[in-house]
Parts: sequence; structure tokens; C-alpha cells
Amino acid sequence: MKYFYFIFLILIIIFFFIFTSLNPKIIALDLFFVKIEGVSLGFSIIFSILIGAIVSFILQIPRLFKKNSKVSISKENDAD
Repeated sequence: MKYFYFIFLILIIIFFFIFTSLNPKIIALDLFFVKIEGVSLGFSIIFSILIGAIVSFILQIPRLFKKNSKVSISKENDAD
């Protein structure tokens, strides 16, 4: 279990490199105000997944740091 996260991270990085080499087609991304050309299909898919993960984490930060009041009340009742 000590090296589980390290091995998992290495496997994900290897998967990303394999995924980008299997999708080398060059595409043009047309965003709202910017057109980006010369990006491979594999990198565009990987970056969209990573940006989605970052946005999801940012939206979950308040929930992660919220204190659960039900747990503290039940612990106080057990102490009495």
C-alpha cells in the first residue's frame, strides 16, 4: 500500500502517452474567442479530462472542508 499511489500515477502517465501516440491526428480547436491549430487529438482529449477534473475539484472544495455537525453532536452524547 506504501507505493500504490506512485504506481497508479505512473500507470496513468503511461496510459496518457500511449493514448496520445494512438491519436496523432492534428486538429484545430475553435473555442469561443480563440482558434487553436496544430493540436493533436490525443492531447486535446487528455487536457479536456484534466480540466474537467480540476473544475470538479474546485467545485467540491466547500463540501470537502465543511464540518459535519451531526458527527460532533453524536460524539458529545456518547461522552455523557
